[in-house]
Amino acid sequence: MSWAMRVILIIGSVLTTVYVLRRIRKSKMRTEDSVYWLLFSVVLVILGVFPGIAIAVSNWIGVQSAANLVFLVVIFLLLIKIFSQDQKISKLNSQITQTIQSVAISQEEEAGK
Repeated sequence: MSWAMRVILIIGSVLTTVYVLRRIRKSKMRTEDSVYWLLFSVVLVILGVFPGIAIAVSNWIGVQSAANLVFLVVIFLLLIKIFSQDQKISKLNSQITQTIQSVAISQEEEAGK
């Protein structure tokens, strides 16, 4: 893995960590979401500081280069996050629909009295 790639991983991880910590301090981010992003940053720092891990895993799996493995890991982790967010959105949409229906029934009952 090139030095440029390692530096980009480390800088990107540090910036992500700083951003997440600032959002937590301002109470603009939920703790469970922040834990995901902090762990994500830790993984990227580990891969940036210890490129031997990425090289060994890429050789073991059969990925052509360590950089491709890093991109694969990042894409995989982001897909997991998107799937998790999609589940939360679906649940919230169901709750909104139920609430709207409940309010409509209540208003109809009050109008009929």
